[in-house]
Amino acid sequence: MSDLIVKDISVSYGPKIVVDSFSHTFEEGKIHAVMGPNGCGKTTLIKKIVEQYSGKGQIAYVPQETFGNIALSVYDVVGLGRYDKSRFFTGLTSNDKDLVGKAISDMELQGLESRIYDTLSGGEKQRTMIARALAQDTPWTILDEPSSSLDVRHTVLTMKILDRLCREEGKSFIVVLHDINTAASFADSFILMKDGKKVDASSSLTGEVLSSVFESHFEKVLTTDGKSFFYPSL
Repeated sequence: MSDLIVKDISVSYGPKIVVDSFSHTFEEGKIHAVMGPNGCGKTTLIKKIVEQYSGKGQIAYVPQETFGNIALSVYDVVGLGRYDKSRFFTGLTSNDKDLVGKAISDMELQGLESRIYDTLSGGEKQRTMIARALAQDTPWTILDEPSSSLDVRHTVLTMKILDRLCREEGKSFIVVLHDINTAASFADSFILMKDGKKVDASSSLTGEVLSSVFESHFEKVLTTDGKSFFYPSL
């Protein structure tokens, strides 16, 4: 799989249009940030993308909500990510175990492998589900607000891992993010949505576009190393 091409996705619930004729080519080997106000259709969009490519073994998906009532260990939950690649009754191969171990290490879950998933904190559950997706070793991974339950350190850790997998292994990611500056720090492209429509797609953010999408004035600040940050001004 190379670029991920989405054509004319539309979703309605009764008279309400949630996603309106969304088309986009997501280039491989990049982190794509999908951004916009609450209720603009981001989650609905990525669920439709996952559905479109379902069963092809090309996309791993981390939903916004963590799962409850899972009486499995952290290791077993992460290991479930490999069962699409292995026959269920034969267990994990040595390669599967290597990928599970790497994902656990990447998400700093060492020492929690034997813990029952239901006993974890919200952030630990989120990191476990991200590890499960990474263990699938797919060309594309789609994450819906992966930082929603994470503290600052683990948010940065997660985004650095995605960045490394892009640069070193050619992996590709679509990430729904609310934190504009996290997106600005790590993403290669930005897809801005409003009222179910794609209103901008670019390799850089501008205060003008952010102000239009979020209906709040944004100022841009450049750091000494050339990075851009944005803050809303009253």
